[in-house]
Amino acid sequence: MSEAGSRSVSKETLARRIPWLPLLLLLCILPLCFLGFGTDNDTYAVLDCGYGTWHLHIPATSRNPGYWTYEAIVYVLVRLGGAALSNLGSFAMAALVAWRFWRWAGRLGVPHRTLMTATLIAAPPFVIAATSTNDYLWSLLFLILGGEAIGADRFISAAVLSAIAVAIRGANAPVVAGGFIATVAYDIWMRRRFTKRTAKLAASALAAAILAAAAFYPSYRLVGNTMDFLRSPGDVRELYSGWLRLAKFAYKAHQTVGPAAVLVIGIAAVLYLRNRRTAEPNTPRDKQLIFIAAGYLLANLLLFLRYPIEYFYLLPALFSFLLLAGATLFAQSRRLSLALLLTVLSADFVLPTVVAPNAPGRSTGARLHIGVEPGLVLADSAERIRYIGCADWKCFDQRWHQIHGR
Repeated sequence: MSEAGSRSVSKETLARRIPWLPLLLLLCILPLCFLGFGTDNDTYAVLDCGYGTWHLHIPATSRNPGYWTYEAIVYVLVRLGGAALSNLGSFAMAALVAWRFWRWAGRLGVPHRTLMTATLIAAPPFVIAATSTNDYLWSLLFLILGGEAIGADRFISAAVLSAIAVAIRGANAPVVAGGFIATVAYDIWMRRRFTKRTAKLAASALAAAILAAAAFYPSYRLVGNTMDFLRSPGDVRELYSGWLRLAKFAYKAHQTVGPAAVLVIGIAAVLYLRNRRTAEPNTPRDKQLIFIAAGYLLANLLLFLRYPIEYFYLLPALFSFLLLAGATLFAQSRRLSLALLLTVLSADFVLPTVVAPNAPGRSTGARLHIGVEPGLVLADSAERIRYIGCADWKCFDQRWHQIHGR
C-alpha cells in the first residue's frame, strides 16, 4: 500500500474512533462553566453546608437524606478554584459520562452512536448540569461505572462504584437497585435457575447498600439517632396528588428533550413497529447491558413518577433511553437520528409551549398557552448571569426575589 493510501486509511480509522461531533458540542458548552455556580437553589445550600461542616466544623447538610459526600467535594473545589473549578468538575463528569455512553453504544451495536452521543450532550438537562455546580452527573458517572462492573462480573467493584453513586446522590438508590434487580432477573432467565453467579450478584447489591448506608450515618446522628432524615421536609402532598402528579410527570419529562424531539421519537416508534417484520433487526451485542440499562430506565421513571420535581432527576433515564432507542427505534434510520439530535438541540434555544403552570415551582394547575418561549438553556443562562458573585444561600435568596419579584 502506498504512503498516501496508508494516510487515507489512517484518517478514516481515526474518524471512526474519535467522535468529533460530541467533542465539538462539549467544547461549545464549556464557556457556560464561567457564569457563576448556577440557578439551582440547592447549589447554594450545598455551598453553605460544605463550608459549615468542613471549615467551621458545625455538621450540617443541605437537604434530606444527606449530601455529605458531594458537599465535601464541592468544598474542596471551591476552596481551590471558586465557582469556575467547581463547575469544571461537573464538566469533567459530563465528558466522562459522554465517553461511557459512546462505549456502551458500541457494545450494544448502536448504528448511529455518534449522533446518539451528541443527542445526549445536547439535551437541556445535560448541558445545564454539565456547566453548573450540582451532583447529577457526578452520581450518574459512578452509576454507569457500577453498571459496567456488574456486566463484567467485577462484583466488588460493582458494589463500591454503585455505593459511591448513592453516597453522592441518595435519590439514585432506587436506580442502582433497578440495575441490580434487572441483572439478577436476566441471569435467572438465561440459566433457568438460581446460580452461584446470581448469589454473587445479590451479595454485591447487599454490599453496595451497606456501603452506601455508611455515607448517611452523619444524617442519622444529626437528627438524634432516628430515621427522620429519610423524610421529605414540609407537607407538599397537594402539589403531587392524583392526576396532578401524572400531569407534572408528563410535562417535566418531555422537557428533557423538548416537545419537537418527543414528536420525532413518536414517529420513530411508529415506523419501528410498522417495519420490524420486514426490516432486518439490529441485534444488540450485549444483551445483559440492555437489561442493566432497562433496569436503570424503569427504576428512574418510577422514582420520578413518585417525585416529579425537576427534569434533572431523569438524567439516568435519558442516558438509558437514548442507548435503548439507538439500538432499536433509530437503528434503521440515520435521518431520524439526525432529526432527533437537531430537535433536542433546538430545545436549548427555543421551546414551543401548549400549557403554562399557574405557579412555577409550586403549581397546582395549568392553563392553555400556545406560544414560543426561550429555550431551557438560553433561559437558564440569562438567569444565572444575575447570580454571578453569589456564593451562599443568603445572596441567592435575595437575588431570586429581585428577579422573580416575590
